[in-house]
Amino acid sequence: MSDLSTIAELEAQRYDWIAAECCKGTTWVPFRMIRAAHPDWPLATMSLDDVGQKLRCQHCGGRPQRYYPARQEDAPGYARNF
Repeated sequence: MSDLSTIAELEAQRYDWIAAECCKGTTWVPFRMIRAAHPDWPLATMSLDDVGQKLRCQHCGGRPQRYYPARQEDAPGYARNF
């Protein structure tokens, strides 16, 4: 699960979300929301592992079992075109 890509590198590759899996399934959290909630974190220089290890589940309070970068078009049900 080790991903040492920085958030700035992931955003350059159009990954704008972190998908975290815990007790209630997968929750997608946008990097923009993390920046707003934690302005003191140097998010651009943090690796995906650093961010994933700081996240907590709102339901059970535990750390996510798995986390990975995600794009909106990777979401199930995303309509690419009509």
